[in-house]
Amino acid sequence: MTLGEDGYRLLGSQRQERGTALAELADLVCNTAREADRLHGKLRRHAAHVRDRIDNTLNPRVDPAFVPVTGLLTNTGHATDLHAARFAQQMNQLTFVLESYQAATRRTGV
Repeated sequence: MTLGEDGYRLLGSQRQERGTALAELADLVCNTAREADRLHGKLRRHAAHVRDRIDNTLNPRVDPAFVPVTGLLTNTGHATDLHAARFAQQMNQLTFVLESYQAATRRTGV
């Protein structure tokens, strides 16, 4: 509840006031949050893929001769790091944008 009880409604109405700095900042909050949601979904899908790959590798019904002994996480581990780093970067950006928005709304008394 970073924005308070009416935060989402207020954010939406402020976005409609085109041509004001607060409208642009409200729009930036929404777009930054949307991108954070998209990246979170991408990270979750990737994590599910990695989990499935590990589950398949460790499946006791699979002949051990067909289980890779090296490189199990080489590509997926690197990709996981990249997805996680990009998501963390976006969340930091969202924090900064929200702080700026909150400071602006305090100054304007909205």
